[in-house]
Amino acid sequence: MFSMSSCRNSSENGNLIETKHGWKEYIVNQQGDSVMIIYNLEKEKTSEVTFKDGLYDGIGYNYYSNGNIKNEIHYKKGRKEGITKWFYENGKPYRFTMYKYGRKNGIRKIFYKDGNLKAEIPYKDDEPQAGLKEYRKDGTLFTDQPKIYFREIDMLAYEDKYYLEVYLKPKRKKVEFYRIKKIDGEEFEIGLPEGTKKGVARITYLIRPGDVLMQKLKIKVVTTTKHGNPLVLYKTYNLAVENRF
Repeated sequence: MFSMSSCRNSSENGNLIETKHGWKEYIVNQQGDSVMIIYNLEKEKTSEVTFKDGLYDGIGYNYYSNGNIKNEIHYKKGRKEGITKWFYENGKPYRFTMYKYGRKNGIRKIFYKDGNLKAEIPYKDDEPQAGLKEYRKDGTLFTDQPKIYFREIDMLAYEDKYYLEVYLKPKRKKVEFYRIKKIDGEEFEIGLPEGTKKGVARITYLIRPGDVLMQKLKIKVVTTTKHGNPLVLYKTYNLAVENRF
């Protein structure tokens, strides 16, 4: 984003150094920090960032052609740290994201062009979490997010098999299904294969005559809402099956 591109040649115009796409300049600000400023071919400032020991460290900015701030990024030792802010060209907030050690952590907020809150997306270690909230322009919550459903298919009389299907309603085109298993006190995600229908996961159980299966499943589903935000859902299901054939 803030490119440390090499000079096209060594010619200088005052403190400006000519580059392939314009100019760059190195200064020391009032706080004693080193600052790199990038200009376009018209010598309009397009970005600036503070750095220490060759790494971004401090606040960096990108600018629109009208001079308004496009984004504000906080760095620490070369990685994003703290809040990163993106803005619409009119100066209104577009997206605010919290970072820790270069990874998204916390609530990402997305705004409408008028500045009203559009969505809140929880993140942990760069991965979206459950708890997405999406808002209409009047501030009320959307309640049309998909939900997890289960369907049991009994084929014990024919092949000693029992199927459990997992799906979303309303259906989504791109869906990832996971089963959460706890091993030695730690939870692991195991991807579930799709069944005979797209957007439907299927778990197959082989149950011999006289056997009983009792299982509590925890399912995780990852998809995208119709508003374009990542949605993470969890649901548990108690399965009890006896093969009496």
